[in-house]
Amino acid sequence: MASLSRPSLPSCLCSFLLLLLQVSSSYAGQFRVIGPRHPIRALVGDEVELPCRISPGKNATGMEVGWYRPPFSRVVHLYRNGKDQDGEQAPEYRGRTELLKDAIGEGKVTLRIRNVRFSDEGGFTCFFRDHSYQEEAAMELKVEDPFYWVSPGVLVLLAVLPVLLLQITVGLVFLCLQYRLRGKLRAEIENLHRTFGQFLEELRNPF
Repeated sequence: MASLSRPSLPSCLCSFLLLLLQVSSSYAGQFRVIGPRHPIRALVGDEVELPCRISPGKNATGMEVGWYRPPFSRVVHLYRNGKDQDGEQAPEYRGRTELLKDAIGEGKVTLRIRNVRFSDEGGFTCFFRDHSYQEEAAMELKVEDPFYWVSPGVLVLLAVLPVLLLQITVGLVFLCLQYRLRGKLRAEIENLHRTFGQFLEELRNPF
């Protein structure tokens, strides 16, 4: 009876290494997309920048990068095949956006929106697509009216101003009282001096 042949150790090792290589290559292109943690604030009429990056950092020049607005996936800006695809933008964003690609070689990009409108307030989604693999990150934009917006420095000033006014008022009242007291004291001293002079005059001329 012929005995069954067993696979040799080198062939098993080669098969295992090949499987490991396939698994590692399938995960090699994966990454995470990271955006701002906190809402970004902007004033109506100003410009705002929405940063976005991939981690670990890698060259994203050949990737598809874009921003859209949920829930209807309106395209805010799209970068594909090394070019900005302006024709696919939603009408309200045409001519108002610019993709800053200075650090795209490190996987970092920033979307600049000019002439911010109240309608821009809300959620934005940034995505990176490398072939069939895609990841995205959500961010929020808060739009404020410049006529009602108060800077932190102004808030501090408004909080400190009443205290300063109170101190100035108290100081002025104190000075007025001090001036009056000095006037009264000066008058009393002059009156006392006059009375004492009369007394001395009477002592000199008793009759």
